[in-house]
Amino acid sequence: LGCDCLGHIHYFDAALNDSQGNPYVVKKAICMHEEDDGILWKHVEYRNGHNEARRARELVISKICTVVNYEYLIYIRFKLSGEIEYEIRLSGELSTNALSAGEDTPQHGVLVAPGVNAQIHQHMFCARLDMAVDGTDNTVSEIDMVTKDDGGPLGNVFGPVETVLKTEGQAKRVYDANKARYWKIANATGKVNHITQKPTAYKLVPFTKGPAQPPLLTAPDSAVSQKGNFATAHTWVTPHDPKERFPAGEYTPQQLELHQGLPKWIQDNESIEGKPVVLWHAFGVTHVPRVEDFPVMNCEMTAFSLKPDGFLSGNPAIDLPPETNQASQLNTTAAAGSDCCAAK
Repeated sequence: LGCDCLGHIHYFDAALNDSQGNPYVVKKAICMHEEDDGILWKHVEYRNGHNEARRARELVISKICTVVNYEYLIYIRFKLSGEIEYEIRLSGELSTNALSAGEDTPQHGVLVAPGVNAQIHQHMFCARLDMAVDGTDNTVSEIDMVTKDDGGPLGNVFGPVETVLKTEGQAKRVYDANKARYWKIANATGKVNHITQKPTAYKLVPFTKGPAQPPLLTAPDSAVSQKGNFATAHTWVTPHDPKERFPAGEYTPQQLELHQGLPKWIQDNESIEGKPVVLWHAFGVTHVPRVEDFPVMNCEMTAFSLKPDGFLSGNPAIDLPPETNQASQLNTTAAAGSDCCAAK
């Protein structure tokens, strides 16, 4: 208590199964608590100096999974802005091996301690997002920020270009940071925002924490790429099917057939426009180890967000009451006038 989660905490138990399929209960496996996330919104009226600011509070659902040498810290953050963020932090111990005889510099890793090689690697994840924005029938589109052809008289005109993803094959997409690419999931049954008169929508914004990362970097004909083909693109969209649960297919380690899961499901190139759809977001962390990651690494992180985009009528946090944190104190120990926080 007070280490993995802070503050007022509620724990949930979880029922899992062992390697023989027998159920067992993990006590306090999932944590629910609130966190402060800094300033949510702020403005100072320059004409009269009037200041307004509100703090951001998040409802956080979290769990931590130990997978051999690594810890995966998983957080779902529900924000006052209407945003939902899915964050993964990676910690634990690096996978290492001793240098081979006569080897001074690792060929496929980084020397993190004398004689100790840590391999260069990727961690790949996939979120199955069963979307239902203002109803079950949705349409997914890709938004790119591009410079307009004529650029305007001063050459400074740019804006979003929207492309509707109509089929499963068309919806296999890779993120492009140079175009600030994101994906919009819009209602397809006529529900519109009363201000924009456009369909109500949420948008998926990749890499909202940590740097933008590439898809799977292994060779196409490698066993990794053929079994984990879902990780070769950042986004896939399929019609909803309750049997399609895992992006790499069922029983991946024991599966002898390759290209299972998403690459197999999209072979018929079904229409995905205006239907109940599942948005699959594959993302990960490409890790070149550092000496500073050894022997236990500080957290690396990655995240994506689902943000309302014409779903609401305005800022949903505009009516939050102001608050003063009673735990905050003014520093009065410094010499008067020598510090910005000194007593006046």
